[in-house]
Amino acid sequence: MNKNKHQIWDWPLFITTCLLITIGTVMLFSTSPVVGYSTYNDSYFFIKRFFIFFLIGIPLFIAGYLIPYKHYQKFAFSGLLFSILLLLLTFAPSIGRKIGGASRWINLYFFQLQPVEICKFFITVFLAAAFANKKKQIQSFFKGILPLLLIISIPILLLGLQPDLGNIVVILIVTFSLLFLSKAKIKHLLIFAFIGISLISINIFMHPYQITRIQSFLTPWADPLGKNYHTVQSFTAIGSGGILGNGLGQSKLKYFYLPLHYSDFIYAIICEEGGFILASIILFLFTFLFFRGLKIALFAKNTFAYFLALGLSLFLVVQAFINIGVVIGVLPTTGIPLTFISYGGTSLLTSIFFISVILNISKSQ
Repeated sequence: MNKNKHQIWDWPLFITTCLLITIGTVMLFSTSPVVGYSTYNDSYFFIKRFFIFFLIGIPLFIAGYLIPYKHYQKFAFSGLLFSILLLLLTFAPSIGRKIGGASRWINLYFFQLQPVEICKFFITVFLAAAFANKKKQIQSFFKGILPLLLIISIPILLLGLQPDLGNIVVILIVTFSLLFLSKAKIKHLLIFAFIGISLISINIFMHPYQITRIQSFLTPWADPLGKNYHTVQSFTAIGSGGILGNGLGQSKLKYFYLPLHYSDFIYAIICEEGGFILASIILFLFTFLFFRGLKIALFAKNTFAYFLALGLSLFLVVQAFINIGVVIGVLPTTGIPLTFISYGGTSLLTSIFFISVILNISKSQ
């Protein structure tokens, strides 16, 4: 890590984030009124809630930027335990909220909290602290890698029970990436990969609907009006957009043809209304966001800051590319939102907070 002076405020990262949130706001205005009116008799239901979450996100951003990032290291283990407790609460009667057969939310009455988003932050803090405190032990499987894997496996197993395969995959990818960059031995990484793939496979076979998703992914045109409906409608939206798109607000698929068009499949509507041009701009923005986060990590003062900036950047970008991969048909359906753009309160708040912490690390250089 380079200790030379860097710029205090990373304007490129901040502007990129603002652009992504702006695109998300515009697309929410375009996509959500139809389902808002039909479900809640209020065309602006989702837009109002988005602005409430955005306003809550402003003081959260300020706090993340001003609180010295070193303080998080003190709460690495206790913070992870807290997030595990929140995951357990999703199964508690009258507290947990089950939607679509999945117990992923805590009912706070004014909104549904998704604890996995908080868990991602504390997993990153925990791993960053572990790599900073146990640099030499990382080379040992039993003293370094195994204890980390056993602790990280707890939230992963709880996510498997919810079930939430998409976020399991995201967490495993980020954890593997950080282990690789911590210079863990290749044979230990292979063991981790084997365990991770095994956990994913077990989770898939435990839940028949996930097997159906895999089958739909492999044969998308086999049942276009049944189990493959989401995928086919997504392809239709993407194809109809062409190069320049049909124009803002001109989507036809948002009129109850494409489910979750304002959240998980919003990228398909972006392709339909904004075409290949807007879709490519979003890909560029996420790629640029990652490399800005990587640059901040490389200039970090210490190992903890390096892995914290890198881990948070990975979480933001990995889940974005997984979402896009699902929409364009190169990955099976996961239920992962598009960072900063899909509708989702907890996701928006934590993403804003992640960026503020990365900027915090940048200003400390």
